[in-house]
Amino acid sequence: MNEVELVLTHVLNCNRLSLYLNKDMHLGKDKSMLLSLILKRRILGEPVQYILGKTEFMGLEFKVDNRVLIPRPETEILVETAISQLKQMGIASPKIMDLGTGSGCIAVAIAKSLPRADVWASDISISALQLARENACLNNVEIKFIQSDLFDALKSKNVKFDLIISNPPYVSTEEFNSLAKEISFEPELALKAGIDGLDFYRLIITQAAAYLGDNGLLIFEEGINQAVLVKEILEQESFDQLILIKDYNNIERIIMAKKGLFKNG
Repeated sequence: MNEVELVLTHVLNCNRLSLYLNKDMHLGKDKSMLLSLILKRRILGEPVQYILGKTEFMGLEFKVDNRVLIPRPETEILVETAISQLKQMGIASPKIMDLGTGSGCIAVAIAKSLPRADVWASDISISALQLARENACLNNVEIKFIQSDLFDALKSKNVKFDLIISNPPYVSTEEFNSLAKEISFEPELALKAGIDGLDFYRLIITQAAAYLGDNGLLIFEEGINQAVLVKEILEQESFDQLILIKDYNNIERIIMAKKGLFKNG
C-alpha cells in the first residue's frame, strides 16, 4: 500500500479494499482530528511507520517506533535468500543467529517460515530487544533473545550456528551527515558504522568463524557500493563460495559466504 492508503486504512480501521468499495465510509469529527494529527507529524518529516506504530515485512505485521530501524523492502531479499539457502542445506532444525536484530523482523520472518528452526537474536539495545520480543509474540514465534554487543554474550556458551545473518549498520560518517530528514528520526546506533561504513562487517567477519558450524553460512545486507569491499574482508578471513545478490534496483545488496579453511584452524 502507498502512504495515503496506509494512513486511511489506519484511521478508518479498515482494509485497503474497503477504501474503494465502501461508499458509505466517512471520517467524522474524531477521525478527522486523528488524520489531522497524523498529517502534521508527517509534514515534520516523521516516517509514517512510526506515526502509525506499525509496518509490514514479509507479509507480517510488526510494531515499530524510534527504538528501532524501520524494516526496508531490500531486507526482504536478505531473508528470502537465507530461507532458500537453509532449505537447500537440508538441515531439519537449523540453528540461526540474527545479529543486531532491531525490530526482530529478520528473526521473526525466518522463524515463521521455518517453524522447526532454532532461532536466536541479539542486540546491544535493551529497548530494541523489548520491542523485538513484542513482535515475536505478535507473530506467535519462539526466539531466544540475547542482549549482546555482537558475539560478546556468546563467548561463554558452547554454541555453533548453521547460519549467521545480519543487516548491520552500514552508513558512513559522510553519508550520515547528508541523509534525508526522515531518517534522522531513526536510531543513530542502527545506522552509523564509522568513516567508511564498514566497521561492523569487519567486527562480525573476524569473529564469525568461531560461532559457525561445519559448512556454516554467513549472510549480510550491505550498502550501495560496499559489495566489493565486504567481499575483500570475507576473503581475507578465508570465507569462500562467495555469492552476491542484487536488489530490485540492480544494486548488489546481499552477500553470502561459507565457512572455509581458516588461517588459524
